[in-house]
This record gives sequence, C-alpha cells and structure tokens, in this order.
Amino acid sequence: MQFKALALAGAMVLFAGAALADDPMANTYANTITTKDAASGQTAVLLFNADMTYKGSTTDPSGKPVQYTGGWSLKDDGKTICLTTNLPPNTPNAPKPSCSPLVSHNVGDSWTVTTDQNQTFQISLTAGR
Repeated sequence: MQFKALALAGAMVLFAGAALADDPMANTYANTITTKDAASGQTAVLLFNADMTYKGSTTDPSGKPVQYTGGWSLKDDGKTICLTTNLPPNTPNAPKPSCSPLVSHNVGDSWTVTTDQNQTFQISLTAGR
C-alpha cells in the first residue's frame, strides 16, 4: 500500500486565531481536515485531538479503506506543525515525519500547502467530524 501520502497529507494545519492563542490547534478538534495530494490526487481525512494525536482515513491504490493514527507537535514557537504516522514496522513506503507552516484559516476555508518533504496538498477545513 502507498502510505507516503497519508502522513504527509496532514502536514499543513492551521492557526486558530487570537481567541485561541494558547492552543493554535483548538479550531481543529471539533472539525475535519480534508487533504488532496496535488500530484497523485489521493485524498485523506484527518481528525486532530487535543492530546496531540490524530486519526486519519484514506483509500489504498485498490480502493480499500485505510485507517491510521498519528501524532502531531508544534515547533518554531507554534509556527510549524510536524506529523508522524503510527504504522507497523517495515510498512512499505512508510512516510517520514513531515512538517509544514501553520497558517491562519477558518471553518469553510480551502488552501494549498507544501511540506518539508516537497509535497503539495490542497486542504479544506469543514465544520464537525
């Protein structure tokens, strides 16, 4: 299976705004991030949690649903988010941890981001899970 896009797909998220300045990820906890790899077209759905974990779902190349989990962290004073994916050891094409800038967005917004792995994604933030 191709897992490369799974973790990288999440490396994009957003800054929640002045009211949520203590936790720049707070705007994502009750909402859904959807990503689309600009090169492959592969999509993923990410659900971020306050405990610095996330759940993701996508499909493999054969169309079979794939569920996965991961962790996130902030660096550079909250200006960068980094994601890792929890996959079994020796998973083919397992992604490396990836990082990308955090950018201010609201529910309903769509944007594009490029990760430190030089992969570009179209991202949207929708209300609810």
